[in-house]
Amino acid sequence: MVFRHFFNMIGNTEDDEMSKKVVSNQDIQNEFLSELACKVNNYDNIDAINPKEKSDNLARISGFALGVGSLYIQETLGYPFIVLRRQCQLNNRSIRYHILPFSLFPVLTKIHQKQGFGVFWKGWGSSCLLNGSIIFIEMVLTEVVHIPRQSNPNQMEAKKNWKAVITHELLKGLSFFVTLPLYSACFVDTVQTNALGETRSVFAFLGDAFHRLVGSYTSRGHGRLLPMYTLIFPSVIYFMVRYILKSFITYHFMRINKKRLNIEEQVSEESMKKIYYSELMSNICASFLTEVFMFPFETVIVRLHLQGTRTIIDDTDKGIGVVPLCTNYGSVMDCIKTIRREEGYGGFFKGFGALILQYVVQSAIVKLVCPIYNHL
Repeated sequence: MVFRHFFNMIGNTEDDEMSKKVVSNQDIQNEFLSELACKVNNYDNIDAINPKEKSDNLARISGFALGVGSLYIQETLGYPFIVLRRQCQLNNRSIRYHILPFSLFPVLTKIHQKQGFGVFWKGWGSSCLLNGSIIFIEMVLTEVVHIPRQSNPNQMEAKKNWKAVITHELLKGLSFFVTLPLYSACFVDTVQTNALGETRSVFAFLGDAFHRLVGSYTSRGHGRLLPMYTLIFPSVIYFMVRYILKSFITYHFMRINKKRLNIEEQVSEESMKKIYYSELMSNICASFLTEVFMFPFETVIVRLHLQGTRTIIDDTDKGIGVVPLCTNYGSVMDCIKTIRREEGYGGFFKGFGALILQYVVQSAIVKLVCPIYNHL
């Protein structure tokens, strides 16, 4: 009897402890649910209190996505004119200079009939790989030397920040120097004709860049190929001047648009629309003016890089047939003097009509994007 009473007491004690645990667990669950409900209510109150902030954030994201998408469309639809422009620049034997865009339409039609529509995007993969390599190298150099990859436009207003601007430009120059063999290989992929049925792969692009870097092309019979070390200084100077000029023009266009469109200092939904659109317009205007100013120098640089590479281009006079590149420039000054003597000053602007068509298309895209911005 004693033992039975003792075990009954133990059983009652365990039941009491279990019931207490159940009650405590229920209290914890109820407390957790109440806290969760409070947080949800707080978030609802925040959304209800700050709808303008939510709308501004949505406008920023939408405007940024639309801006990136429009830039990609501009690059995609403008690329065929880059292909045609560089072929015109390289053709030192051409009779038609195509300085105005109207003479290009028969050539475009005949090339399309003979080689198909995709011929105008040859070298697109190499160009994307080149741009990706530039971004990657700039990121690596930024981490190594601790230089900001993107320059701040406000730094141009402060005289004390010229040191930061100069270091940023040096970073750009160093990235151009490292990727210079890739530029040479990309030039080849852009202008090499598809009429012979030979298609170039990414491995051929990387192989050409490696051979240009180590100079193994010279030992394989390309006697007129200029060594890479002779192209470093003029090429880096060309890319640096083009980048600095574009940044300078973009900065001043942004200041003009800021005053003209009455963009407020305080960021709002309406001002964000104006900022994104003004950035697109400033970028395309600055790019066009930079390309116009640097066009003769681009002709010289492209010819020097492709001399001796046994590249065959399309005939830009008739649009039918191919033309081999046969030049023998010894240096930058020799190239300038030879073009002026044999082709005249117009030889520096061969294919300028393709540049005009390129920016007409890109400007039309920006104009089409404007109504979409206004409806965001």
